Amino acid sequence: MISRISLLLAILLLVSPGPVVVQAKKKKKKTPQPKPNVMPKHLQLCAGKPPLKPKKDAAKLSWLLEASGDASLTFPSSPQHQAACWILYDDVKQSSSRSKYLFLQRYALATLHISTTKSNTTIWDWPLAADEPSTLVTRGHWGSAQHHECTWYGVHCNFQKKVERLDLGFLKLDGLLVREVSLLTYLKDVDLHANDFQGVLPNKMLDSLTNLEALRLHMNGFFGALPNEIESMEKLQELYLFGNYLSGAIPTLLGDLKQLTALDLYANNFAGRIPSHLGKLKKLTHLDLRDNDLTGPMPKEICKLPKLKTLVADCLGPRAEVQCDCCTICCKGQMDGSYDRKCVDMKSGKEIR
Repeated sequence: MISRISLLLAILLLVSPGPVVVQAKKKKKKTPQPKPNVMPKHLQLCAGKPPLKPKKDAAKLSWLLEASGDASLTFPSSPQHQAACWILYDDVKQSSSRSKYLFLQRYALATLHISTTKSNTTIWDWPLAADEPSTLVTRGHWGSAQHHECTWYGVHCNFQKKVERLDLGFLKLDGLLVREVSLLTYLKDVDLHANDFQGVLPNKMLDSLTNLEALRLHMNGFFGALPNEIESMEKLQELYLFGNYLSGAIPTLLGDLKQLTALDLYANNFAGRIPSHLGKLKKLTHLDLRDNDLTGPMPKEICKLPKLKTLVADCLGPRAEVQCDCCTICCKGQMDGSYDRKCVDMKSGKEIR
């Protein structure tokens, strides 16, 4: 009997294709982009300034072209062009001996600053900073060639002087959120709420900020669909987008952000059914979906989330847009036909204003 078993084992070993390997889920590979060529026109990028030197400045120009592209960099009125001219000529003391990452970090913040403070004629909480000592402190040092960007108002860095947090809420910023923010890949927390940003959310930013844990863009003017690139933010814990004009379906890919604890989409233009994929967010404690164009039943997968404490939807009244028997707060929706947008705590029965 023993010899027969040994013979069978030997045969199995001979014909066996080898050990079974369980393959991990592969992350999508980003196609490397070819390095841009620095041409003679780029050496004369900034009108009224002496030409840049090929040996000394070619590397920096190449970094800028790679970050923003030729069209944006060479267009005289673009924030990218203005930031590039500032960092190449006026900011030499701070920028000359930097690594590629730290050079582009300063450039990205300069681009953001110029983009969001040039178009408004009102009094800014931190207008474009000049280099006069009397104005630097009150203007937050932004745009100052005398100060490291880690000392600029609302910019917080780690011990390596890499930006980890932007705290720029309630500052009357307007314009577009420039894609150069995507260069700040060490960011963990971005707070731009209660400003007047317009336009769509930059795909590049969502795809690149993979270390982000909190994103607060609420109370702005962002519109369009929520890009699928948000799936790259696998460490995201808090996502506040309420009070914008975002539209289309709620992306099912949000269900893949397994670290999410708070998701607030209140007061947008999202439409269609509430995706059951949100029921995969096992750490979720707060979900607000009211004041959208969502219809249909609340998925049972969401109702069963173990840590969910607050669930808000347009589920109040006989003509409720969302049918929900597990919501903690129900509100009257846009389609109710009433201007009364009251909400009711479903446990106490008390109205919430």
